[in-house]
Amino acid sequence: MQGDRANLPSPHNIYQPLYPNVPVVVTGKTRALLADTIINVGKFDGKPIEPQHNPKTKGVGEVWVDTQYELTDGKGPHFPGTISVVDVGSFFPSKNWKVKRKIALPNQKMNNGHNMWASHDQRHIYQTEWHGSSLFVLDRITGNLVQPEIKVGEDPAHVMTRVDTQQVHGSINGEDGVMELNRNRLTGRLTPNPARHAGGVIGMISMQDPTAPSDIPTQPHAHWMGSDGQTMATPNANSNDSSLFNFKQNKVVSKIHTGPLTIAAAMMPDSSKYYVSNYLGHTTTVISMKTPPAFPPKTINLLLDSYNPVTGPTSGAPIGGLPIQTPVSPDGKFVITANALTGTITIIDTSTDTLVKSLTCDPGCHGVNFGAKHGGGYYAYVTSKFANRLIVLDYDPDNNGTLESALKAEIVGGVVLANDNVPKDDHITQVEGNRGMGGQGVLPVPNVYNGWVQELPAIWKIQLTHKQRHPFPQAENNLAEDRD
Repeated sequence: MQGDRANLPSPHNIYQPLYPNVPVVVTGKTRALLADTIINVGKFDGKPIEPQHNPKTKGVGEVWVDTQYELTDGKGPHFPGTISVVDVGSFFPSKNWKVKRKIALPNQKMNNGHNMWASHDQRHIYQTEWHGSSLFVLDRITGNLVQPEIKVGEDPAHVMTRVDTQQVHGSINGEDGVMELNRNRLTGRLTPNPARHAGGVIGMISMQDPTAPSDIPTQPHAHWMGSDGQTMATPNANSNDSSLFNFKQNKVVSKIHTGPLTIAAAMMPDSSKYYVSNYLGHTTTVISMKTPPAFPPKTINLLLDSYNPVTGPTSGAPIGGLPIQTPVSPDGKFVITANALTGTITIIDTSTDTLVKSLTCDPGCHGVNFGAKHGGGYYAYVTSKFANRLIVLDYDPDNNGTLESALKAEIVGGVVLANDNVPKDDHITQVEGNRGMGGQGVLPVPNVYNGWVQELPAIWKIQLTHKQRHPFPQAENNLAEDRD
């Protein structure tokens, strides 16, 4: 855990967990797991805590992070979770790369806030609570609720907007579909779409293939919406497959087997193919969105070809185990994945669909999202469940989208999320409060993905370069007119 201890002299700057004495297999031999002789002496743990270091080039706007394990006094230990808002693009250098606000929603008892998305105008933030049943609409400037919490179903996980209609879609991880909500463009308030009513639930879109329905609930998690507003892909964690929903046809048009516990999806900027990460399979599945498919589903192995469960990595090849969020860069060049088991960030080249690099992440590496870098290019912002910092990855330092540039990728910053001396709606628990911990959902503002970036108000567009405003010009003819 980072914070003030990072700046103390050794040995006070060492993070040292305690371990039970239980039999385990270490380098092929069964022995008692003794913290002092196995973990510490073997230097498997007990590492110095890095102090915060800032990127040399600032970002644009803000980054919102779901610090899902942070506790607050008003909610208590049974309702963990805050939102930590980080300033990355201030005109005042002293304010950059610092937490500027904490939001806990104590009156609503927000329970494990997990993922977020912004309205097209970036005025409102949509927040899910993974261990509850509500979706929250927040004013981005004040952090206040725009309307009472909306009951959407058991375990809402991820949320995104539809490009053409501004409707909000939230995956219901404890049920069998995605909730669709209509947005009032004047007030920003949401209501479940009465035109949808799968299983009698108003607003619900079933993720079952109507031609071959299954009795296994899909339980979709981190879905992704198409840049043209016509498609939605869900990773179905319970049925180990992925559904592709076509809004024009108003049905699931494909349901493809992927791998064990499919957890996150992301599309190419032109909605030509999409990627899904298989959490327990340590793989990524690539699926064509063309009709007929341009290629059969592909499997990218992130771990098993280069890793031995007993001895560790078998070569210098990149590795990723328990992959979670896996977005495609706004220009469509690379897929960045957070891998919880290996504590690595992996990079896939979309031109060849091959794993080309991995970098060290923090324990429980979980969330990834792209934000604009000031002056051009993008940062990948990465969160981790068992650390309290936001990693800033420059995955394309030459800003040319080439493999050679990606191989130079480096972590250029780490922002400590434990700073709570900021405006907040509840007091952060100081003793055993998991301060700044539990990084999961991560949302850069403004939204720079193809399809959404064209809808930004002028106040945001002027902060972006021409290339950032048009990240994937090959698909421009399918998108709403860009009036900048």
